[in-house]
Amino acid sequence: MKKYSRSISRAIARIGDDVRTARIRRRLSQKDLAMNMGVSIGTVQRIEAGDAGVSLGNIAMAFLALNCLPKLEQVLAPSADEIGATMDLVLMPQRVRSAKRPKLAEVSPNKASEVISF
Repeated sequence: MKKYSRSISRAIARIGDDVRTARIRRRLSQKDLAMNMGVSIGTVQRIEAGDAGVSLGNIAMAFLALNCLPKLEQVLAPSADEIGATMDLVLMPQRVRSAKRPKLAEVSPNKASEVISF
């Protein structure tokens, strides 16, 4: 199994703890949650244990079954991405030049009389 950094392992464990807490607050057993998700009890146990091998799809199913899917959808939404917003401000150009005007097509002297008529 792939080794993850401590910070990633802690974050995954925190998600598992949060899923467990949400399940208990909703008075659902692991079996009930598994049935609502369409997975085995073992998958629910792995999510709650912070197993990094659980698919994102199963985690999303847990959020859906717990009526928390909008929170998962907002994790990296541009409106919630403070780091991205800061980087946009830092990298924003100092000046913005107006677009160059297109040049008028040059008219040959022979065709000038066709273009200009009085």
